[in-house]
Amino acid sequence: MKYKYKYLFNFSVSKTTGGLKRLFHFAKWFHQNGGAYFIIHPECDFLLKKFPNNRYFVIYQNSLRRIFNDYKYLSLIKKEITQFDLYYSYAIPVYYHFGKINWFHVSNILPLSSRPWNLKLSLFDRFLRLNLLGFKIKKNFQNADIVSAESKNSLKIIKNQNIKEFFLSINGSDDELNYLEKKLKVAKENIAIIIGTQNYKAILESFFVFEYLKKQNKLLKLIIIGNSKNIPKKIINNNSVTLMNTIKHNEVIEFLQKSKYYISTTKIENSFNAASEGIIFCNESYISDIPPHRELLENETYEIVSIPKLSHKMIKTKKNDIKGKNLITWDNVIKNILKKVESYK
Repeated sequence: MKYKYKYLFNFSVSKTTGGLKRLFHFAKWFHQNGGAYFIIHPECDFLLKKFPNNRYFVIYQNSLRRIFNDYKYLSLIKKEITQFDLYYSYAIPVYYHFGKINWFHVSNILPLSSRPWNLKLSLFDRFLRLNLLGFKIKKNFQNADIVSAESKNSLKIIKNQNIKEFFLSINGSDDELNYLEKKLKVAKENIAIIIGTQNYKAILESFFVFEYLKKQNKLLKLIIIGNSKNIPKKIINNNSVTLMNTIKHNEVIEFLQKSKYYISTTKIENSFNAASEGIIFCNESYISDIPPHRELLENETYEIVSIPKLSHKMIKTKKNDIKGKNLITWDNVIKNILKKVESYK
């Protein structure tokens, strides 16, 4: 079969969390709307059968190639598809002009932030994942016609870079909007939930919030979803805590819907997407007072509270007060991107 699609999306390093979520919805949308080219990771090859109206290039790269030559495969792909209007690269620097329009999407703002977050990172994480990746992204901004990010704050952080045009592209919130529209009611269990254990999530501070809630609710349990390697032993050994590894997104939604409390003390985020799920599904949420969370809650009802052991204040929300005023569907996310592409020609 000969494919002649207009758009090529590179999600080759996206196999979990937000990257996989965006990839899934993009693949679904284009499957239903004429098809597109996608470069994907082998762990995402389930998309070939699920959304077969797209053309997929499955690319595997070992760690060394990912660091030093993470674009060699593009020349092979270009031999097969010689013309396309848009090359959209998620998290991977645009090393040279590949499509008529070249679009780089910022997936993680941490490598581009100059603020010293005092995170406890390994040498590998600090040098290769942050410093080197940040250097490569900044160096190649000039090759992108459009650079997008998932919050106004992220765009503000990169505004002084050599970028031709910025674009705000928040994540879609179909699950949350559907939940609000149908006014679904799910039986709650006496649990609080934390999602994500990366260093910048400040898991110990989240545990302090749980301890504060447990003083008022003696039987409260805590579920933590994410890699356990960054979790302090005092939390792992606590009888009230249940640890879970990374799970599928639909399973995360199920846990959120049956949780009473959502906790997030993250220090920095590119997107407010995780918090939007928490504040919509859980009865009560405690989230860090950072700019993306403020964007999420613009014109919404919330309060600023103090939590023992925390040196900074937190945002407290109640599900019944949240209207989802700043959420949009994935359909609109993608249509906004294509509208921008058409206007840029």
